[in-house]
Amino acid sequence: MAIRQKKTVLDLAIKHFTEFGLPLDIEYKSYATIVGASEAIAPMSVKRSFKAWKNLVHAVRLKCPELAVKLVPAPEPVKPPKPAPKAEGKPAVKPAVKEGVNGKDI
Repeated sequence: MAIRQKKTVLDLAIKHFTEFGLPLDIEYKSYATIVGASEAIAPMSVKRSFKAWKNLVHAVRLKCPELAVKLVPAPEPVKPPKPAPKAEGKPAVKPAVKEGVNGKDI
């Protein structure tokens, strides 16, 4: 594997990803249809330089981190206000007085 070939393939991939605004989770077949078969990197070049498409995409992610989409946390949904407490219609229950043996309190 020639380093010059690997750098050329990586530079061309970075150029295509920035020019066409491609996501970094794209498959090779989708990449080839978007870029065009004549301009796309040949699968054999990818195989010789990076062994697999996923390795090329990983190298692009490392070389140009600005291409990676930053996930923005979604804002928390607005919670509806809690309903006001209802007015109690019944009086509070009083604790029962325990009576002991022969009517004496315990």
